[in-house]
Amino acid sequence: MGEHFVAVTDPGSSLERRAKELGFADIFYGVPSIGGRYSVLSKFGLVPAAAMGLDVKRLLEAAQPMERSCGRDVPPADNPGVRLGIAMGIAATRFRRDKVTIIASPGIADLGAWLEQLLAESTGKQGRGLIPLAGEPLGKPGHYGADRFFAYLELDGQRRSGAARGGSRARACRPSGRPIVIKDIWQIGQEFFRWEIAVAVAGAIIGIDPFDQPRCRGEQGQDPRADRSLREIASPAR
Repeated sequence: MGEHFVAVTDPGSSLERRAKELGFADIFYGVPSIGGRYSVLSKFGLVPAAAMGLDVKRLLEAAQPMERSCGRDVPPADNPGVRLGIAMGIAATRFRRDKVTIIASPGIADLGAWLEQLLAESTGKQGRGLIPLAGEPLGKPGHYGADRFFAYLELDGQRRSGAARGGSRARACRPSGRPIVIKDIWQIGQEFFRWEIAVAVAGAIIGIDPFDQPRCRGEQGQDPRADRSLREIASPAR
């Protein structure tokens, strides 16, 4: 049954060896220097997207404007990723607003779960970091303490819909600023890129290495239970 599987892994990994042993249909190699939580626009994210039937070319093309806007030659004041990262980093270090409360329109609500992992894994080290909160029921503005940093991601057209009535309450919770408006669902790739840059910048301000993952290094892909399960699934039935 191995021919019904593909693997997405780093070169030289135990999964690569198993995939070759079991005759997987293909092996897609990632770039080892890209940490897992930053890999959504790499083969680790794009191969599953393609398997789901998503238009990967369209997704990447839609993300390119943000990539250019976040380029190293773009001044910080004009760089959307750097600006967001500075806002989160300064809010956490100077004003103790380290609880990043993510509020998203229903059509992009699952983006919050990805942001939770990106923020928590990248910055939660050495007793410091940003604490992400996504999917939390919205309360009234007075319900929240002074430790909150609100990030409101709005899918264009859902602000006035009945399903997004929480939007007005979310805006009331923000003392200033504007929501991040995603005009088209394909622009979700732009937000992947913006937030990855922002988290890196925020981590530098907080004083931690946002790319380090000491507890994951050497552990990924070495779970013997996963290895046994892979062999059982991919081996021909007896």
